[in-house]
Amino acid sequence: MDGCPCINFEEVKTIATALILFLTGILYGQAVELRTITVNPYLSFQNYEHFKRLTLSSPDSDAEYIQDFQFQWGYSFKLRVKKTNLPQALSDGTAYMFALDSIISQTEEPDTSQFHLFLDGNLYHYEVDSNEKEWNRTIHQMNDSTFRYFDEVEIEVPEHLMEKFKSIAEGRTSTLGTFLYVDEKRIRLINL
Repeated sequence: MDGCPCINFEEVKTIATALILFLTGILYGQAVELRTITVNPYLSFQNYEHFKRLTLSSPDSDAEYIQDFQFQWGYSFKLRVKKTNLPQALSDGTAYMFALDSIISQTEEPDTSQFHLFLDGNLYHYEVDSNEKEWNRTIHQMNDSTFRYFDEVEIEVPEHLMEKFKSIAEGRTSTLGTFLYVDEKRIRLINL
């Protein structure tokens, strides 16, 4: 049918979602907007209020966590998210909440891609009592060459880096490491 305007249901869905979010924001006094953002294929190390953690890394937003989003190591994502202004900033200064609306794209990085991640064996910024030492650990040994970091990722450590890595795991030092992707839950240390 030439000359007949066609309905693009994807556009209608996007407009309807934006309208619902806008009206919800007005009703509850919170501004909500739909945004498209990128999430890097690795997490970032962050010194948080009283402890350290791994957070999402996004070059075009300040999203550190996205509700309903399942991160995978070695995959970069383009996401449509709902960004909600909080009525009052949290104690750490967070002024927004992010929630997943849809995944636009998911791209696997080549297994030859390198990235950097800061390694620190201590969870807290301060010295802990001897009975709290185990709680303070961010790195836990799984077998002879594999360690779990922040319960977020498994790290394969080659023999020639093991002594330096164990010093980090014991909390005696911290440093930036260079890694390769193995799969969505595992990375391989290649340099310290």
